[in-house]
Amino acid sequence: RECRSESKKFVGLCVSDTNCASVCLTERFPGGKCDGYRRCFCTKDC
Repeated sequence: RECRSESKKFVGLCVSDTNCASVCLTERFPGGKCDGYRRCFCTKDC
């Protein structure tokens, strides 16, 4: 199962999953994706 948490450090509109994921790495998450509302959500297995 995958858990999602909105990024605390990401600024602006999320248009690149890669950019979102790299910010999430600094928040100790293994990855991240943009959602439909242009926000960055960090993901991890839980």
